[in-house]
Amino acid sequence: MKKSLSFQTKIAMLIIVLILVSIGMSILFVGKWSLDNIQNKVEDNIKNISVILSSSPDIQKGLKQKDFTKIQKSMHKLLEELDGVDIITIADMNGIRYAHPNQDKLGKHFVGGDEQKVINEGVGYISQAKGTLGISIRAFEPIFYEQDQIGFVMVGVLYKDIKEFRADALITICGFTLFGIILGIIGALIIAKRTKDSLLGLEPYEIVYLYKENRAMLESIMEGIIAIDSKGRITLVNDYAIKVLNIKKPNVVGEYVLDVFPTSRLLEVLKSGECEYNQEQIINDTVILTNRVPMKDGDEIIGAMASFNDRTKVKRLAEEITGVRQIIQALRANTHEFMNKLHVILGLVKLNAIDELRMYIKDIVKEQEQMRFFLTKNIKNTTISAIILGKLNRAKELNIDIELCENCYLEKHYKNIQNENLLTIIGNLLDNAMEAIIRKGEDGEVYFRIEDVNDFVEIEVNDNGIGIEDKNIEHIFKRGFTTKKDEGGIGLFLVQKSINQLKGKLLIDSKYKEGTSVLVRIPKEEKV
Repeated sequence: MKKSLSFQTKIAMLIIVLILVSIGMSILFVGKWSLDNIQNKVEDNIKNISVILSSSPDIQKGLKQKDFTKIQKSMHKLLEELDGVDIITIADMNGIRYAHPNQDKLGKHFVGGDEQKVINEGVGYISQAKGTLGISIRAFEPIFYEQDQIGFVMVGVLYKDIKEFRADALITICGFTLFGIILGIIGALIIAKRTKDSLLGLEPYEIVYLYKENRAMLESIMEGIIAIDSKGRITLVNDYAIKVLNIKKPNVVGEYVLDVFPTSRLLEVLKSGECEYNQEQIINDTVILTNRVPMKDGDEIIGAMASFNDRTKVKRLAEEITGVRQIIQALRANTHEFMNKLHVILGLVKLNAIDELRMYIKDIVKEQEQMRFFLTKNIKNTTISAIILGKLNRAKELNIDIELCENCYLEKHYKNIQNENLLTIIGNLLDNAMEAIIRKGEDGEVYFRIEDVNDFVEIEVNDNGIGIEDKNIEHIFKRGFTTKKDEGGIGLFLVQKSINQLKGKLLIDSKYKEGTSVLVRIPKEEKV
């Protein structure tokens, strides 16, 4: 599989390519401008010199007098003093030279053929031609004496010298360009390295994955999350926080935290840098249990974060998980049943119905004795006995009949089966069975069996309640799913979780409006 380039390498390559393209374009324009500038400067230089020479009274007078010696002497003196000029030629109207760098050429005709314009038209111009010294750039200017043209002057620079000027300029440009490229590459590598370090060494796809993972995590946890930056602006808030705190705005990211949560203590955490755990607080009329921590980059505090949940839900969840809720409900049901019986006894006493009172107490004692004897004999685990008794009393309050299997039996302890798991399974299954009967709105009954069968402990709960709709059967064990109002949808989730922890299995058979049968089989190990 082809290995992709790292982010650092891509950044470095991108910057280097941009530098090379930019410098390349600059070289094209600057190089062309420089070469053209050299040409223009040479032409301007020889043009100015030709104008000066044509205006020199000595040269005008010497040419008029046809004084070769005087003109040649003046020309040599100028060539020694002037830089950037290779040729100075002075000729009359017939093209006969009166001055030339090579003295042997004096008295001979001008060579090149580009002198006709200055002779015929008497105007100055620039041309390029091959003379006796080679190809050169030439500036022609007419020489006048008393308003009559008596000849012309030609000032030239050999083309090989211009090429040398251009070569020197290109070498200089290329030298600075190479230096710039080297600096650019070094800078690109440094920028790429610092960019990679600022991203904690992560590649872009890793950052995208972490972002998606972070969002999924924030939305999946059943806790509110709020984060602020160093200026108190909200940088993060998940959907659960919006739900718990009943926030009406669709998007609060970027808002000042106190504008959204006036009682928030995140700013105090931001100032103090101290963590706060398990703190109760009221925000938007909701009592929450929250943890607050500062976010740091080294020693610098760059923000603060709070995680929280509705205190009522936290308490209820803790009770569900630990089985405390099931025990409390059992005790409450027993208390209600006991209070009801006391009220009847008190009424009979006030009515002085001694015989009825005696019979009522005898029936109660007999019933309780039978139930106590049955549970004591068959259910050795007193905690499980208590919850079964509580559910029986609760069922009486709801006018629901719970039938206990005659074969119910449970040892006091099993090596791998914990009480809290059994409490969760039995309590939630019986609650759901009674709830199903209530929702159906008709008289109903529940059959309950807990039995030690060979290598398993079996728990069976059957009811003729409302049943489960086919569309919901696959979702009932998912956390948060519920068909009841004001419930967290956690009961059956905890049942399934407890069964999984005990390495057991659950079988469910339900028909809508006809009832539900649940069988749980939990493997047991050696009894202790």
